[in-house]
Amino acid sequence: MIKGRQINASHVEAFSRLLSKVNIDEAGFGSYQLTYLKHLFSHKNYYLRIYAQVLTEVLDKSHKQKADIFLVDYGAGNGLLGLFAKYCGFGKVVQVDTSKGFHESQKILSDKLNIPIAEHLHGNFEMLKKYKHEAPDALVGTDVIEHIYDLDSFFATLHELNGNMTIIFTTASNDRNPWKKKKLMHVQLKDEYEGYDAENGNDSLLPFRQVRENIIKNKLPQLSETEIHLLVKNTRGLRQDDIIKACGQYITTNEMPSLIAHPTNTCDPLSGSWTERFLSYAEYKSLFNRHGYALSIKNGFYNHYQGGIKGTILFFLNIAGKIPGRAGNMISPYIMLSGSGLKHK
Repeated sequence: MIKGRQINASHVEAFSRLLSKVNIDEAGFGSYQLTYLKHLFSHKNYYLRIYAQVLTEVLDKSHKQKADIFLVDYGAGNGLLGLFAKYCGFGKVVQVDTSKGFHESQKILSDKLNIPIAEHLHGNFEMLKKYKHEAPDALVGTDVIEHIYDLDSFFATLHELNGNMTIIFTTASNDRNPWKKKKLMHVQLKDEYEGYDAENGNDSLLPFRQVRENIIKNKLPQLSETEIHLLVKNTRGLRQDDIIKACGQYITTNEMPSLIAHPTNTCDPLSGSWTERFLSYAEYKSLFNRHGYALSIKNGFYNHYQGGIKGTILFFLNIAGKIPGRAGNMISPYIMLSGSGLKHK
């Protein structure tokens, strides 16, 4: 491994100045994308340092020079992470997102910053199969792994492309942080039982359990209310196609699908996007290992760059977050999952 190639404060400061020159209100972003981008811009010193942490981890694990690394920004959103990577000198950068709105947003921001991205892909990890003859060296993503529906299929695809790929994710779904976990579990329960506001701020989307009930009643209208209630309960966490399969299994074998392990994990039955799914550290390690990747888990840090009393408190929390072991994990606002091919361990 080639050491000493960190993405440092000078990269962050220079890119931050470049972002400050962009008038995002006049750039033509969609309303939701613009709202999200404004949040990132207002805290850009913090988020860019998270991106620097991620990209430095890629460099530390790579045998290649920065300019030779083919990097995938997965679940790219507005595209800031991939754009920052390209600005810092990474080679080929490709961005992938399932949202059409974010797909368009990436292209707008790339043009505004005059930073060329090799390709913007609209879709999921299946899109990456087009690169089977020029496999990516690394895949990175922030706040995305907790939303991926089928993690085993995702990792199997990555390993098929490149068994030595570096895989770096950050996630706020830190199973060991009780305060963060309580907050995110509230979001899960709201999506499951109350529904949530649509992007336009006017309509209300149905609770996930109601969506599942509608799917089941449409597929099996002959069932009793008791049977429907049990199927709704036991199909929590399933996407529509798997809900229909579970219904077919019940009719054929009279067997209910198994309940998911975590009491609040839930996903959108229509899109398959999980609401902040929690996996334990052991479950993450098992996931990476069974697909041929070694995993290390590192603590993240709070936004102490905002200054004031709150910034001071967060500064000391960041110091406490460096305590090794579970004690530091409990304080960390997010974790970084850092994977690399087992054959090189």
